[in-house]
Amino acid sequence: MTPKPSGKFEAAKETWAARRARYADRLRPATTLSGLPVKTVYTPEDMADCDLEEMPGAYPFTRGLHPDGYALTPWMQQMVFGYGTIEETRQKMEKMVAEGMEGYFGHKVFNTVYDVPCMYGIDADHPEAAGNLGQCGVHMSTGDDYDELIRDWDLETTNFSMITGDNCLPALALLAAAVERRGEPTQKMHGNSMNWYPRIAVQDIPSWEPRWGYALMIDLIKWAKDNAPAWNPANIFMYGLSEAGATPVQELAYGLSWGKSIIDAGLEAGLAPDDFIGRLSFQIGCTVNLFEEVAKFRAHRRMWAKICKDAGVTKPSNMHARVHVHTSGYVLTQQQLMNNNARITLQALAAVLGGVQSVHTCSYDEAVGVPTEESHRTALRTQQILMWESGVRDVADPLGGSYFIEKLTDEMEEAAWEIYEELEASGGYLRGLETGEIKRNIDNASYEMKKRINSGDLPVVGVNRYVSEQTENYEPFRIDESIEEKAKARLEAYRSKRDQAAVDQALEGVREACQALKDGTGPLMPALVEAARRGATNGEMMVPMREAFGWYVSE
Repeated sequence: MTPKPSGKFEAAKETWAARRARYADRLRPATTLSGLPVKTVYTPEDMADCDLEEMPGAYPFTRGLHPDGYALTPWMQQMVFGYGTIEETRQKMEKMVAEGMEGYFGHKVFNTVYDVPCMYGIDADHPEAAGNLGQCGVHMSTGDDYDELIRDWDLETTNFSMITGDNCLPALALLAAAVERRGEPTQKMHGNSMNWYPRIAVQDIPSWEPRWGYALMIDLIKWAKDNAPAWNPANIFMYGLSEAGATPVQELAYGLSWGKSIIDAGLEAGLAPDDFIGRLSFQIGCTVNLFEEVAKFRAHRRMWAKICKDAGVTKPSNMHARVHVHTSGYVLTQQQLMNNNARITLQALAAVLGGVQSVHTCSYDEAVGVPTEESHRTALRTQQILMWESGVRDVADPLGGSYFIEKLTDEMEEAAWEIYEELEASGGYLRGLETGEIKRNIDNASYEMKKRINSGDLPVVGVNRYVSEQTENYEPFRIDESIEEKAKARLEAYRSKRDQAAVDQALEGVREACQALKDGTGPLMPALVEAARRGATNGEMMVPMREAFGWYVSE
């Protein structure tokens, strides 16, 4: 495929070799963060095995999902936010729209993170919620909260991403009930359920037993297929793998195996490949190693397309690896906080050069606390400067054809397939989750990186290079302690106007549906939606779920 080097190239190569001969032995071998060797110069000789006969928008999508990249519409700016009650978060939603945050073709996009009590399925009056209400996320547990979330937004052109935890089924049920109260069909719903049960492979958090986690995940996917076909029912949380310490190659391998495990579970449940695989999406991390990250996104698209095709998908758009990038938090430093703006810019640039569909840029002060208004706005502006001033959206896959990028894309793919195939041969992601194999391997990679940073082998400016003793002036975000009482008052007011007998009856229906799901005789989601219609809260729906699926939190 690659023509034989010409005499002109051979002559240039001789000149190059002669000029570097006097210092070449002093060059230090370099590697990517994944440990792949990197040469100082790449040439046509490195392209011998590269397939360059690809176009953006065509299988296997290495060069991007769309024929003209971002030329028709740029990527979605999906900044994560959520604080206090829905009242504070609603104000933030409107502010972000005013600041220019938008998705494809100017549509609204809200990437809302829930607080810890919501994620674990306890309401504001639960004793264990004290001290955590509305902190690091919004507290939403009632129908009133969800009515306010969607108030006045056009459901056809608004995307609601709900960063829930193990409560993703009750959260979706509460949203569906709110849409119905507005007199609109759930078929209009656009957004994402994270459906992150398999994240327990790398995060030390309580959750369902793996087998029940997968059963719940598929139950949500099946409900969405029939009732909210534009909804993205599962998000493959590769970002969590990265933040736990996975190398970019490990993130690729384990993330794709995670996706394969959902495909397998869906097919086993009787779903047709083209009926659900195309609605799966990814959230991926992005470090500051710019070229490795660009190659990672290119390899990811190619590998996922192959996995989908092998699974029986026939429609090309259902083979798309649709990616939201959350710039990595672990690369941010407490030392010399403003330096993080440079790191965030590099990460966002890598994501865009890699052709992703959506980006959240971290705020420079996330290494020390909740972002301030100023730091959050600066993070959004970073994307907007890239989008409108840099010219990066003018050309699809602008690094395509680069000797280095093409070679690195192939090498990352090869290294990731090796880990992926080994995991699949030993039983797949679910088994790796149960045995702890995935977590051990990522923990080891994280430990090795920490050793490199501590030794100075991996430079981190402000930490092991260019350290400053100067005290920095920084005014942190101040938590409003009255949020807790406000959340409790909202919950009490909501409960006081319900038909308690109807709520109790609906929750008994949830309890029976949980058993039916365990027995393989019926779904759970319809019972949750009915409970949400009757006025059950997030925490109340999670009680029978915890009883049925074996996860324990003291009541």
